[in-house]
Amino acid sequence: MSDREKPTGSESQEDKEKKNIRIPSQPISTGSSSRSYFSNEPLQFRVKGSTITGASPPNFVTLEDIMKAAHGMQNMALAHEIAVDQDFKLEPFEPPDNSYQKLVKETMHRAYFDILREQLNSDPPEYKQALILLEDVKQGLFSILLPRHTRIKEMIEEVLDTEFIKQQAENNSLDFQKYATFVIDLMAKLAAPARDEMIQNITKLTDTVDIFRSILETLEVLKLDLANTLIAMIRPHVQQESVQYERAKFDEMLKLAEDGLQYTREWLLRNLDKTDLTLPVTDPNIIRNVTAQTLAKAYLELLEWDESKNYPETMSLDKPRFTELGIQVYRLICVASLLLISPSCGGDSQAQHKQSLKEKLFIILDTASNDIELKAILPSIAEEVILVTEQLLESLGQDPLASDMKELIRTQILSLRDPEHRVRQIVRQRILEFLKIILVCAGGSRQIPVGLSAFTKELTSVSGTLLRYVMHNKAVFTKHYLDIIEEELSRS
Repeated sequence: MSDREKPTGSESQEDKEKKNIRIPSQPISTGSSSRSYFSNEPLQFRVKGSTITGASPPNFVTLEDIMKAAHGMQNMALAHEIAVDQDFKLEPFEPPDNSYQKLVKETMHRAYFDILREQLNSDPPEYKQALILLEDVKQGLFSILLPRHTRIKEMIEEVLDTEFIKQQAENNSLDFQKYATFVIDLMAKLAAPARDEMIQNITKLTDTVDIFRSILETLEVLKLDLANTLIAMIRPHVQQESVQYERAKFDEMLKLAEDGLQYTREWLLRNLDKTDLTLPVTDPNIIRNVTAQTLAKAYLELLEWDESKNYPETMSLDKPRFTELGIQVYRLICVASLLLISPSCGGDSQAQHKQSLKEKLFIILDTASNDIELKAILPSIAEEVILVTEQLLESLGQDPLASDMKELIRTQILSLRDPEHRVRQIVRQRILEFLKIILVCAGGSRQIPVGLSAFTKELTSVSGTLLRYVMHNKAVFTKHYLDIIEEELSRS
């Protein structure tokens, strides 16, 4: 929805949401046995930009699922996804190419409009399919309204009055263009500015069937816009409710489990540093500070997780998320290391050269997530570095690289396959230390590590994402973390 139609809020009762905000699964019967344009199933959306796997919700959800997660919290995983992932949004569900489901959908839609065209072109015109079409349009308009749009809904009911339209059809006086103009004007008022061109293109069509085909397709796009707008609206509420709900559910699980924190305890104690502490420790301030330091190290361990260890119970919903972020950190370490050992050409072109090479290295490393995959592509990376360097030298009017220099570059780059490589270890240490400071201090302005200024954007993105995950997790489970650390520090 656009600024033109910003929602002012919605009712808090779940049953009211079900009543007022819904994706109609089927239009009201028009007395015909012909199928509607819309599926008999509720309109599904594909989750985009999230890391839904394992214990998380299905890849396809309906708008009703979103509203239930927001207000009833029946689906903890889905609510957690909305609360933690700021990129959580929905996209249209399209069946896979060549699938039976897609074939059926395309066949039904084609038949829908073929029947409409055939009936309108008959002499005299037949309007059975046209009545179904206008009812579908009516239901499509209802589906992009918010609860507060009562007057607009009344206007739609009045203009697209089913009985009156039937009378027009029986008298052979059905004015399709009049209804098309009404619908297009209404969509233009309700849609976001980004959809103006799409709606404007409908007005350029002259064929009646093509016009209404485009109207129905546009209505489906506007439904998606509404769904993502509602997600943005409910996110603050979900974030607040999700913390309380997850904490309560986890505590219920602990009552049933013999030791529901076994792996969490192992994870924390592995990262607990008792150096310089005089045991036992009873000072609450010291315990809180030690817990903060321990958690920072523990969360960073998740980015480089050893799969031979058991994953902490309190992090189970976020394992895919931390795994994905860990891969981003791994690639960042690799690219930064490669850039540091690549030849410098000096002059004003150095910054531009670094930026160009950095972007190409990230593209090449896009599929690398471990040292085995890195080792396989390092030869290609070496040749790319040589190529980019020679192109820069040529543009500066300098001599090309000598063969021994090329061989040196290859040798240096191939040496990075060793995880203990000095440059690689230094880069890793600086990045992880930077992330640790961010976690301990809960954000704020921090200086980019020495030698990594070219990666300010990437470091900012990674640290911001990590901090968001960590803050939510700490809000839910800090009490358990404090209890574990306090128990350990109380021992002599």
